[in-house]
Amino acid sequence: MKIFISWSGSHSKKLGEAIRDWLPGVLQLVTPYFTPADIEKGTRWSTDIAKELEESSVGIICITRENLHSDWINFEAGALSKRLQKSVVCPILFGITNTDLTGPLKQFQTTEFDKADFHKLIGVINNQLAESKLPPKTLDNVFEKWWPDLQSKIEEILNSVDLPVQPIRSDRELLEEILTISRANIKSSTAPISLEAIKELLIAFIDLHNQQAKEHGGYQSTLDEMKKMVRPINHIIKRVGPSNEITSLVNEFQKLSYMVRSDDDQDDVEIPF
Repeated sequence: MKIFISWSGSHSKKLGEAIRDWLPGVLQLVTPYFTPADIEKGTRWSTDIAKELEESSVGIICITRENLHSDWINFEAGALSKRLQKSVVCPILFGITNTDLTGPLKQFQTTEFDKADFHKLIGVINNQLAESKLPPKTLDNVFEKWWPDLQSKIEEILNSVDLPVQPIRSDRELLEEILTISRANIKSSTAPISLEAIKELLIAFIDLHNQQAKEHGGYQSTLDEMKKMVRPINHIIKRVGPSNEITSLVNEFQKLSYMVRSDDDQDDVEIPF
């Protein structure tokens, strides 16, 4: 199974190389692909790189402070997400955290470079091997054996780089982002559904059911069609939440039989066709 490793910049390149050399020791059936040169200097992918991407099952993106806003990283992340499921596009954060991310990279489930988080990433890659994947206990043992080697190499690379001490994003920027997300969530969760609309829908549905249930023959097909609406209506009811204004209507709605009944006999009788 092929793994595509994306990088940009000298710092990210060294980290990507370390992962490329380490992975086959843990999962012998994986073959990492690591671009040999900084493609960002060129204008387009080579045919070989496009072919490797097409054949890869997992994409790893090495994110550092120096390439955090790299156009190439964002471009390649987008290309990987189009080719693969988002769950197997794995940005690894080196020396930064999730709060430092902006733009397209925020859509992915990231991995911070620590033992617990990286172990989860190896589990994701292992699962892509399907029937050839290692059993959980075996994977744990192999990871424990090889993790110190990778940790030592990565720390050596990180310690060799002089990083600025100021934060990547200001407190104000982070607070503004949190406020924007909160407002969007509130708007999306409350605006689409009104209580009055639920009341009108339930009243109309119950009236239609009761009218049809008193007839015979083909009216059963109408009830069958109405029954198909039960699931989405229940979903809407749950979205609105409990309310004294519609409690009795909800209770009546839940008791509907969806079977034809005669005027003389109020017991539920299913009419054959």
